Amino acid sequence: MSQQRFDHLLQAIHNAALKAQEITEEQHIMQIAKYFDEDGKPITQEIQVPTLDPDDDPETMTTLKVPLLSLLPPSAIKIKELKLSFKVGLGKIKIDPSDNKNGPSLDIDMGGGGGIFGKKQATAKVDITFEAGDPSESFLRINDYLVKSVI
Repeated sequence: MSQQRFDHLLQAIHNAALKAQEITEEQHIMQIAKYFDEDGKPITQEIQVPTLDPDDDPETMTTLKVPLLSLLPPSAIKIKELKLSFKVGLGKIKIDPSDNKNGPSLDIDMGGGGGIFGKKQATAKVDITFEAGDPSESFLRINDYLVKSVI
């Protein structure tokens, strides 16, 4: 591999992390969609529970339609930490007078070549830690409303 700009490498890593986070968000949206039908109505599960009237027979049951969303809240995940470690060869610092916006750039050698006499390929160690995120405020409000509609 030839000389590359270090800022381009960092930008590529940043974009990859953003894309990974976007994928987790899309997965969360798809998971929420499982709890509603095409018309936006909640999918429910009928359950039998004892009536709350103390004068009723203890064996008397009533049917509740419970929204699945209130029974199985979705789990959101997000990237907590991303660690990269890699070796690169440092090249020249380039100063382009016509580029006042970005300033100087640093060239790096990512390795390449091959064979016995070639350069070793650059390697990277990537550690990504995911964590469960808190449900969004809108999810909590929808869930509260759905739970109140059951009672």
